[in-house]
Amino acid sequence: MKIAVPKFIRNYDYALACLEALKTSGLGRYIVLGGAFGLAHYFEYRTTKDIDAWWTENAGENEKKAVISLLENTLKNFGDVSIRRFGDVVSIDLFREGQVIFNFQIAQRSALLRAPLGSAWSPVSLDSLDDLIASKMTALIERGAPRDFLDIYQVCANKIVTIRRCWELWKEREVKRGNHSPDTRLGCEALLLHLSRIERVRPLDTIKDKRERQQAETLRHWFKNEFCKGKLLLD
Repeated sequence: MKIAVPKFIRNYDYALACLEALKTSGLGRYIVLGGAFGLAHYFEYRTTKDIDAWWTENAGENEKKAVISLLENTLKNFGDVSIRRFGDVVSIDLFREGQVIFNFQIAQRSALLRAPLGSAWSPVSLDSLDDLIASKMTALIERGAPRDFLDIYQVCANKIVTIRRCWELWKEREVKRGNHSPDTRLGCEALLLHLSRIERVRPLDTIKDKRERQQAETLRHWFKNEFCKGKLLLD
C-alpha cells in the first residue's frame, strides 16, 4: 500500500515544527508515529490536531527526557506549554488563550506486531498498517470513543482492511500483550456496550443534520449486524 504524508499536516505549523526538530536533532530515532496521524499516512479521511507516538525499545530515560525537552522547547515558540503524565503516557500540550490546541503524546508500547517503517521525518519511524489497525481495535474495545468506531468503520468500508482481518490483528496483539486466550465474543460485547452508551448520549432523533443522522444510523447498524458477526469467522 502506498504511504503518503497526510495533507492536513501542512495546516499545523507547530506539529510540523515538532517533526522537523525530531528529524534534524536525530532524536526522532526514539519515536514511532502511530494513532490517527499514523493511520492518515495510509488512508487520509479525517484530520487530527494531535500526534500520537510510541517510544522505541532503545529509548532509555535519558533519551526520553531529551525528546520531551526538545518538543517542549519547540512548542514554546507557538504558545504556552505544559507536560502531563498519566499511566505510561507523556503528553506535551500547547496552549493558546488558555485552550489546548495541540498535544504530542508518547506512550510506552505494550505490543509490536511488525517492524516500523520509515517516515518523511527520518529517523522518526512509522507504525505498520497492521499495528495501527490492531491498536485501533484495542482502543475500540477498551475505550470505545466515537472516533474509534468511525476509524474502524471507514477502513473497512473503504476496503483498506477486512472485518475478519481486524479481529485477527486484535487477537494477535492481545497475545503479544500477554492475553493468550483472547475472546472475540467478549471483545464484541465490550464494543457494543460502548456503542449503546453513545446511542444513549446521542440518540438518532437528536441529530438535526439529515446527512449526519443517516451516517450515524449506517455506522451503528453496521457494527451490530456486520462487524460483530465478522468475528464469528474466528470462533
